[in-house]
Amino acid sequence: MSKELVVVEAVKDNNGAYVKPDRKTETPDNIAFLPNASEPYVVHITGYDAGDSIPDGKYYAAFYDPDTQKFLGQFIAVPGFTVAGESTPGNVQVTPTDVGGDVTLGDNSSTTTAGSATTGSTTGSTTGSTTGSTTGK
Repeated sequence: MSKELVVVEAVKDNNGAYVKPDRKTETPDNIAFLPNASEPYVVHITGYDAGDSIPDGKYYAAFYDPDTQKFLGQFIAVPGFTVAGESTPGNVQVTPTDVGGDVTLGDNSSTTTAGSATTGSTTGSTTGSTTGSTTGK
């Protein structure tokens, strides 16, 4: 049996709370992020902008056996975190109007990153790396 760490995105219940996945009903299609082949126990959550806050329980981690396509053990909530860096407007442009001006972003935004993300829950915080890549999401 082989195993690797994977991350699934939790669904919300009718009250808007994230629901812990159940290994008996989850399928491989529910995997949001896979590990790199060289690091089976490291998963990089990607696709967010600097400064984005990810709440506790939006993602759950679990072991997965790719040979049997089964989840192993229990799903554990990923603590909430804020993506490193800050979002900064880029290419700010103004178009004069008859009452002032319309300010727009020519390229939406630029990002400055610091190389780490702040993680934590209601009981504390830690720092973890956000560098790397993954397949998924």
